[in-house]
Amino acid sequence: MSDLVQLTLRGDMAERIEVEGLTADRVAALSQAEIAKLPVFVGARRAQLGDFFDITGGRSARIRIDGDLSRIDGVAAGMTAGEMLIFGNVGARAGAGMAGGWVDVRGDAGDDAGMAMSGGALRITGNAGDRVGSAAPGASKGMTGGEIIVGGFAGADVAARVRRGLVVIGGDVGANAARAMIAGTLVAIGRTGPNPGRGSKRGTIVAAGGIEVPVTYRYACTFQPTYIRLLFTYLRRQYGVFFRDEVLDGPYRRHCGDTGDPGKGEILELLQL
Repeated sequence: MSDLVQLTLRGDMAERIEVEGLTADRVAALSQAEIAKLPVFVGARRAQLGDFFDITGGRSARIRIDGDLSRIDGVAAGMTAGEMLIFGNVGARAGAGMAGGWVDVRGDAGDDAGMAMSGGALRITGNAGDRVGSAAPGASKGMTGGEIIVGGFAGADVAARVRRGLVVIGGDVGANAARAMIAGTLVAIGRTGPNPGRGSKRGTIVAAGGIEVPVTYRYACTFQPTYIRLLFTYLRRQYGVFFRDEVLDGPYRRHCGDTGDPGKGEILELLQL
């Protein structure tokens, strides 16, 4: 048993690789040699993890990965416990289906990060692609628990069909944010793209950087919600999320909708003074 399992990518990847199953909880029971034999797929061709990574350590629920994993998909997908620290970018579906544990990506992430997540925490210090925390293809609901923190911007369909949990985007958010949201919370510190919250049944969008509220939402009131202060204080302490002082203390307009569905969701829009 070692304190840490270290994986170092050998050079740049010419092809996309699927490594779904590379998780801290799975590696915790494996020796160094067994980790090297974990299956990966290069297209339809089966290979081994050790064909692409130098590996040291074994039987530890803490993993550190170094290298540009932009062409490597499924890292930390389905993880239930443990810690993964990734120094570099990751490909698609990072942390998809996570049920527990802590994944910290010190770089950018591709599409579908945290897709169908049910627990744990996924932090991405850079930017993320489309469908952060959204539903798997054909599924009726997306994220059902846990927390996703993105330091930069994110693409379209962020938090689509979210049932429960928290998604925080430090930069701008693309179109259709929180589409068909069932419950949960989406925080956008940057500007929110077009058509947010359409078809929302319940849940909250906190829009701190500007938003065009759909006409199917109705204005309710302007106030300073205690919930906002508690939420942002938690985000600052837990994840080091940066935001302007007025995000914490400023007045918010509350809009209820989507009345076209109809739903009981809300958009809390920071009043830009």
